[in-house]
Formats: sequence, structure tokens, C-alpha cells
Amino acid sequence: MERLARQVRELIVAADHYRQTMAAGLHIGISESAVLGHLLHNGAQTPSLIAARVGLTAASTTALLDRLTGARLVLRLPNPTDRRSVLVELTDLGRAAIEEMYTMFALDIDSALEEADPRLRDDPDLRGVVGDLLGRMAAALRERSGDRRGIEESLRRSREHDGEPGPVEPAGG
Repeated sequence: MERLARQVRELIVAADHYRQTMAAGLHIGISESAVLGHLLHNGAQTPSLIAARVGLTAASTTALLDRLTGARLVLRLPNPTDRRSVLVELTDLGRAAIEEMYTMFALDIDSALEEADPRLRDDPDLRGVVGDLLGRMAAALRERSGDRRGIEESLRRSREHDGEPGPVEPAGG
């Protein structure tokens, strides 16, 4: 299990770097890139749904959407079901950019699969099992990341156990 945890950690670190590099290639940030991907896979969304997806405040989401609108990657359109709201959707430029990023991602995953154990390439059932495992890992990580208070409490207890009571100060402050 320890080896698998280390390998998954390496995958996460590599994925973080990959996301940063992809976003930088489009001259946007990771959050902006995440919004484009969310819109690609889920269609037009309200700013509040986008904020929930990327974990930003309403004000931060407004600023992010302003940047994406200024870059001509998204449009804000009247919401046909709620006059008080807008829908955010990809422009043709935004769709082309995020589709190209997703295509590169899919090619990179295919390349890794080509170099993997032949049993994984040749057995769709085995790929399904691996896919299920990855999905369950993602769900477990999402669940843990949704429990900030529990994480803080656990880390506080760990520090107290090590003889260092008190909160950890954020970097730079």
C-alpha cells in the first residue's frame, strides 16, 4: 500500500505540473483552465455553479470570469430560466483551446497505456478495474478535501502529540 500511495502522490504532483504548464500555454491560470474544462464537459453554467466547482468565492469567480471574457474564451449570456442570473459558455475560441488541451491529455494517457503492461492494453476488463480504482481514489480525495475542519483537527492533534501545540502559521505570515 505504501508504494501505491507514493505512486499516486507522484501522479498528483505530475498532474499539478501538467495542469500548470497547459494553463500557461494558453496564458491563463489553473483555475481558469479548470473552468474551461468544466464548461467543455458540462455545458453552460451559472457563475455560482462555477464557483462551487473551482472552490472560489463569488467575488473571485467574477474576477476570473472577467479575465476569461476579456480573453474571449467565454461569454456571459442571459439565463433563459432565471432573469436574475447569467449563463457562462465557451466561445468558439475557448472551445477550440480547451478541446486541444483535452486532446493532448488524451494522447498523453494513450501513450502511457501503450508503454504499460500488455495485459492492461489488451484486457478491457482490467482497464475497467483500474479505471474504477482511479475513480474511487478521486472520490476519497474529494471527500477528504471537503473536510477541512477534520483535517485541521487531525493535524492539530498530531502536532500536540509531537510536543508542538498550537496552529501551524501559514507560509509568509
